[in-house]
Amino acid sequence: MRKGIIVLILALLAGVTAFCLMRSHKMAVIRGPLLDAMPELAWVRTELKLTDEQFAKVSELHAAYRPKCKELCRSISDAHEKMEGLARKDRNLTPELEEALREHARIHVESQQAMLKHLYETAAVLDHNQASRYLEAMLPYALDFSHSESANLHSR
Repeated sequence: MRKGIIVLILALLAGVTAFCLMRSHKMAVIRGPLLDAMPELAWVRTELKLTDEQFAKVSELHAAYRPKCKELCRSISDAHEKMEGLARKDRNLTPELEEALREHARIHVESQQAMLKHLYETAAVLDHNQASRYLEAMLPYALDFSHSESANLHSR
């Protein structure tokens, strides 16, 4: 009886392992190298049901925007840290703090403009319905940077 249970457990484990390996292999084939390199695009492809041609163009636009996005995110973070440090340091609205506030605002505007440009370029690759759904999901991120500010504050 005990040997039968052990054989049953081993058979189940072998079956689960084989299933997981096959599923992993199939998903790697389906996703392909672009999705492995840019997993953030998976939802775009599946939710908007992009054609291969659309997905290739969206991936190309996304890859081209990534370095600019990273640079702007770093600039936002640096400007926020400087502004916050000056605000805590003197407890006064100094000329340095006023300048840091202006620089912080300038960088936010630059970031929003760059992101909006990228979103509109991406939407132009899509059909009307896909573009509408894409912009509905993405525009809040381009128009409201509170998510980036709260991430900076919580990471300290």
